[in-house]
Amino acid sequence: MTSLAGAPNFRAVAPLPTRDGRHLRPDTLYRSGVLAHLTEADLAVVETLSVKLICDLRSSAERHRFPSRWPSLAPARTIVMPGTTDREAGMQPLIDRLAREPGPEGAYRAMLDLYAALPRLVAPVLSDTTEAIISGWGIPLLVHCHVGKDRTGVTVALLLAALGIERDAIIADYLETANRIDIEAETKHVARTLGNLLGRAIDPGTLDCLGRADPAYIETMFTAIDRQWGGVIAYFEALGLTASGRERLQARLLA
Repeated sequence: MTSLAGAPNFRAVAPLPTRDGRHLRPDTLYRSGVLAHLTEADLAVVETLSVKLICDLRSSAERHRFPSRWPSLAPARTIVMPGTTDREAGMQPLIDRLAREPGPEGAYRAMLDLYAALPRLVAPVLSDTTEAIISGWGIPLLVHCHVGKDRTGVTVALLLAALGIERDAIIADYLETANRIDIEAETKHVARTLGNLLGRAIDPGTLDCLGRADPAYIETMFTAIDRQWGGVIAYFEALGLTASGRERLQARLLA
């Protein structure tokens, strides 16, 4: 198991099973939070992973404030979010919702709305990522945002769903984040950041809603996919992934 002192939520996605009896190839898909705090020892570990593609789901402001560290001897291509998505990638709609509806109930509804909106937000990166995987140069790949829970959780869940991974296994991988993140440190960061933006102290109930990995959140994402696109396959078809392309994607990432 990969363990990084400066990125506790960095991990390889386990060889999860598909509905047809295959599984995700080990050490092909990694996920993480921010990479700005990797230690020299962490960089040495990352170098051995031979990651070829990094999908950075953060806004340009986040990338500027927390520039990633990466081993110079293990160069990887990076796909970033389009500049036109900065407002959403920076979670501004969530912040606006919290301003209008303070408290845990408003925070919970804001999180459900966020997860319903994330498939459209990450679509450009997912389109480029699947193309890179199919071409062969995008494996192994790393998907990350700041914490590694919401944007990363949805992107990884959608990629796994495109591969035919069992839904229960996808949700279990999402929930594993709760065992990896430093929830106390993240809560303090969120409380400080939101407190400054909203001009008030953030109550513990709100922080809990924002910080936890809740299965209802990821289920809301899949419900939104079904409602807006007619299912995961149709969603990826809208991104340009044909049936033959999906088979090639599976051939790259499944065993």
